[in-house]
Amino acid sequence: MVNSDIEVFLNRYISLPQKITDLFGELIEYVEFSPNDFLVKAGEFSSEFFIIKSGIVRSYFLTQEGKEITRAFFTPGYITGASSAIMKGIPSELNYQSLTPVTAYKGNLIKLKELTLEHHELAMFYIKTLEDAYLKAEAIVLEIASSNAEERYINLKERIPNIDNIIAQKYIASYLNVTTVQLSRIRKKMYSR
Repeated sequence: MVNSDIEVFLNRYISLPQKITDLFGELIEYVEFSPNDFLVKAGEFSSEFFIIKSGIVRSYFLTQEGKEITRAFFTPGYITGASSAIMKGIPSELNYQSLTPVTAYKGNLIKLKELTLEHHELAMFYIKTLEDAYLKAEAIVLEIASSNAEERYINLKERIPNIDNIIAQKYIASYLNVTTVQLSRIRKKMYSR
């Protein structure tokens, strides 16, 4: 019998028969990460996806100059991992790092994809998660194209209200593509209103 966390997660996408929910539960295991642990490192081959139960994970890449660029933050209920690299059969281009203590469920994406060939309901779940990921990525691209750093910061704080108290400012600044000094000015301007 799969635990209630996973049932709640699955039901966000699609209602599945108990036998399929149990089958999915057999694919995953509970894992914990300390702050700054890597779920996946750039250059590594990975077959794992992670469902975040608690904490914050970031994905980032390093520029040729060695600057870290935070691409996304993953919070409870999000799926993360080097999915695009797994689908392409290449090493991960991104690092996935816990910024806080993180609890998660780890599964094997390759095995999940194999099971989708045998179980229509699981295939529908997989499609729904891909659609969700696409819509989230599209929203991020639109936000980057149409918002300034202050607007993106406001949106980030709406999604993760206490982010300033949880993670280092350098990660927030990196996500916004500003310096920590610029972030400090944005915050000062916002809080002086």
